Amino acid sequence: MTRSTWTNPLVLLVAFILTASFLLCAEARPLPVLLIYGFQPLPGFRTTPLWENFAEYLTGNSIVNTQTLKISSDHEFYLLPAVDEQRRDVYMSNYCLSYEPTTRDLFFYERRLVDEIKYMATQFDVETFDVVGHSMGGLIARAYAETADFDSVIGTDLFHDYGIAYGGEIRTLVLIATPNHGTSIAEIGDWFNILSRQLTPESEFLSLLNSDRMIDGSLTSLNPSIRYVSLAGQTCLGCGLRADKSNCLEECVRDALVWDGSDLVVMMASAYLPEAENCAIIGFDHVQSHTDVLIAQAVETILNDNYLPVAIYSLKLQSYQPD
Repeated sequence: MTRSTWTNPLVLLVAFILTASFLLCAEARPLPVLLIYGFQPLPGFRTTPLWENFAEYLTGNSIVNTQTLKISSDHEFYLLPAVDEQRRDVYMSNYCLSYEPTTRDLFFYERRLVDEIKYMATQFDVETFDVVGHSMGGLIARAYAETADFDSVIGTDLFHDYGIAYGGEIRTLVLIATPNHGTSIAEIGDWFNILSRQLTPESEFLSLLNSDRMIDGSLTSLNPSIRYVSLAGQTCLGCGLRADKSNCLEECVRDALVWDGSDLVVMMASAYLPEAENCAIIGFDHVQSHTDVLIAQAVETILNDNYLPVAIYSLKLQSYQPD
């Protein structure tokens, strides 16, 4: 085009509208989300079945369309693309080594998570994303987002140095059934090795992770650049064996609303983070918290920049919601 063409007011207006429309479309597309599974006690588990319901709900796509992303000969993770621009791409972390249970050092798994994040950046131009971590997966995500918590001890026995520094990529971190203050299950024996010592309540790892630090003039135990949301389950499973089932369920709901209960694996009190948004998921056990579509819907609500109520109830407990 000639210089006179570009100075024509009508041409400039059209160019402005097209540019603005492009930018609005780009901004409107939801950020991708990285799903991080939790502790897996048996070797040979597969990643995609763990997240099938969540991934399909968030993408609108079938899990059979999952793409394998190969980082190295011993490390691959997964991508389920969104079906359209109103949905989000879902990446599924696979931080564990093949044919192993997840019993290694949390910082080793954090290193492999960082490798996945770098791959997302270099191969797919993903610079910012949301994270959903289930159980121990939430602790791995927190260890990365809050790497500065460990500066004073990194390189010691319990804190192996893998050369990790937080890159500022995470916008929202959703923690589902994450034992932020530890789990007594980790105390059952030494076969977990370092991992057991990291997950035990009041461990040095958890003490540092949850300690307040001065950041930008404020004391905080979390990364202030990230929105944190913690969800914790209360099963009410035992009420099915009681003659006074209805009274038991009412009591179970009351306990859950003050975060006194468990999903059969993680205590609600351990998942609670005072500086985060917290939501009780009542009527859900540890497995259901990463497989039930109601929880997937709640996660989508969070990722769409909305807020959850103080509690979400399973279909069987809808009638037990307090007035």
